[in-house]
Amino acid sequence: MVVEKNEFELKKRQLMKKKKRKRVKRRLIVFVFLFVCAAVIFTVLKAPFFNIKTIICVGQENLTEEQIIEIAGAKTGTNIFSTGVNTMKKHLADTPAIAESNVRRLFPNKIKIWVREAKAALYLETSTSFLHVDETGQIIKITDKTQEERPKAAKLLDYTPASELLGEYIVEKDDVTGKIIFDCVTILKKLEMLDKMTSLSAADLSDIRLDYEDRLYIMLGSYEQMEYKLTFVKKVISESISEYEKALLDYRGKNLYVGPRENPDEKTETKPTEEGSSEDENVTEEDKKPEENGENAGQTE
Repeated sequence: MVVEKNEFELKKRQLMKKKKRKRVKRRLIVFVFLFVCAAVIFTVLKAPFFNIKTIICVGQENLTEEQIIEIAGAKTGTNIFSTGVNTMKKHLADTPAIAESNVRRLFPNKIKIWVREAKAALYLETSTSFLHVDETGQIIKITDKTQEERPKAAKLLDYTPASELLGEYIVEKDDVTGKIIFDCVTILKKLEMLDKMTSLSAADLSDIRLDYEDRLYIMLGSYEQMEYKLTFVKKVISESISEYEKALLDYRGKNLYVGPRENPDEKTETKPTEEGSSEDENVTEEDKKPEENGENAGQTE
């Protein structure tokens, strides 16, 4: 019995030593693995092979590559792995002049920055500057009116902005006039008319007026049925008015009246007579047809 007990104790001690050696071996393997990984990471972070040599910028129109790189905070010579891509994305997203952006690593040593610049839908003129405003009402750019040419966007007339600071909005939350203005902008963009607008006036919400291509003066009246009115106006412009013709389009009543543009203020006092007719003798028979169609279309929709 004593012999058997001694043999059992011996085998137990041997088994425990074997387990201990396995534990030590596993720990050694883990240590070596971590050491190798750390060495590889250190080598990668310090290797000149992974230093950024080229920064590619795509999508810009008005901004230069240098400006985009500066906004993003990208630098050549830094390691591609230690470069904060998310930080660059945040810097670009916080810039009012940039609507969308993305940053990617192109291994082993390139950074690619893609941007879509914010586009001015309207602009306001102050005593010293032009405020470029996007379709949401945010001021995306401010330029000195004495040094810069007039912005390529529709001028917003008779409106006092809530703010004149870059990145802020010209419309307050409870501003009904401002909401209607940008609802009009949304409709004009949808109808692909916004780029041809030269001015928009909503000083009187019952008498919204547009200037189209600096040759067509459009009086729309109130905001009611605005999309329908603009859709029909676009149809008349494309089908019945020469691209070189100047005209006044008065849609404050049930019908659309087309006449000469020379005296738009005088036309403002003119009221429609019977439906389907006009007091303007310069309206041709072809001009009258779409007016009648406009009345009928308004009844069916």
